[in-house]
Amino acid sequence: MAAAKEIVLGSFPQDWMAKGPARIVYDALEKAGGQPRFVGGCVRDGLLGRAIRDIDIATALPPSAVIEAAGAAGLKHAPTGLEHGTVTVIAEHAGIEVTTLRRDMETDGRHAVVRFTDDWREDAARRDLTINALSVDKDGAIYDYFDGVRDLRAGRVRFVGDPEARVREDYLRILRFFRFHADYAVGNFDQPALAATIAGKSYLRSLSGERLRQETLKLLTARRGAETWRAMLETGIAGAYLPEATSSDRLARLVKLESALRVVPDAIRRLAAVTVTGSAAVVAERLKLSNAERERLAAITAARPEFPVSAMNQVRRQIYELGNARALDLLLVDWAAHEPSDETMPQWQQACDLVRNWPRPEFPLSGRDAIACGLQPGPELGQTLRAVEAWWIAGDFAGSREHCIDALKRQVKQGKS
Repeated sequence: MAAAKEIVLGSFPQDWMAKGPARIVYDALEKAGGQPRFVGGCVRDGLLGRAIRDIDIATALPPSAVIEAAGAAGLKHAPTGLEHGTVTVIAEHAGIEVTTLRRDMETDGRHAVVRFTDDWREDAARRDLTINALSVDKDGAIYDYFDGVRDLRAGRVRFVGDPEARVREDYLRILRFFRFHADYAVGNFDQPALAATIAGKSYLRSLSGERLRQETLKLLTARRGAETWRAMLETGIAGAYLPEATSSDRLARLVKLESALRVVPDAIRRLAAVTVTGSAAVVAERLKLSNAERERLAAITAARPEFPVSAMNQVRRQIYELGNARALDLLLVDWAAHEPSDETMPQWQQACDLVRNWPRPEFPLSGRDAIACGLQPGPELGQTLRAVEAWWIAGDFAGSREHCIDALKRQVKQGKS
């Protein structure tokens, strides 16, 4: 491997490094002799001029010393991954992950036995990708051991060292390779890396659902997520751990719709776009989705009629039954399922505008209103209210509270006659 290099670039230091939570934690570690550096996404995105999402710091201090340094600085901490050397230090209500430099002693494709070290190059050598092996100190010096800066600027995603060895160490790196390609690459796949991922794809099923979930959802919302997912289907990567995955055409159209309509990209909605109808339960279990994610995926991918866009009263009924957010999910995924003709395009657009801008109404009556009209608590009360609600819905939600009260009185009168 190439000798260590130190490159000083004018883009660093940046504001987030010089003040605020990141600098508070950095100074605490430095005061304790930890020789800290910023690592990970904040370095990658900072170099590319992107918004900084998460800030991570690496240090030569062992976890116990990190905790001690945090305490000495009056900072709270959470032991989020002590076995792998990670402590989350909290400054100004923001959590900064601090990880001790490591070297892998044993790997089996799923787990690693690590030993802490104070050697930065040794730590960089165990990283998966060259663009993930970069580190930067508070003065803006970027430490680049494996040409990560050159790869980042060229939009190239490569493994550190031998791709096959990196994949054998941790099979999740297969998905991480595709995810980082989707987010940072501007050209074709690195061929040695691609070959290594294809060779190891059968091992993806041995990974925990939690790890598969994290990488899959991040990949689907990455900048080139749709085209990368297509490549994963074509190479058998997606099918190796998610055989319920289907054509990427609907995903590509969904991405275009979200962009054109300025809808925030959503990972579960995009997962639904690539999932076979009726397979939500299996997919949710394999990816260990949360209960809310599981329910949402099931609702979108259930066997059901296509979202009704030809009649706006039916669209309003969908909003009332589902809520605006769920109705938008169904509408967008169904819209992306085919290429609307010039004749139907205005209908989809009008329905989408209604879903996004017409707040779900609330039925204006309650059990108290029914009791005030002479009904006693019980099944009859509930049946009567449901009948009035059905009348209100059939009238396209136009009835006011007063109108609903009148309808309730008529319903009670009919029940007594």
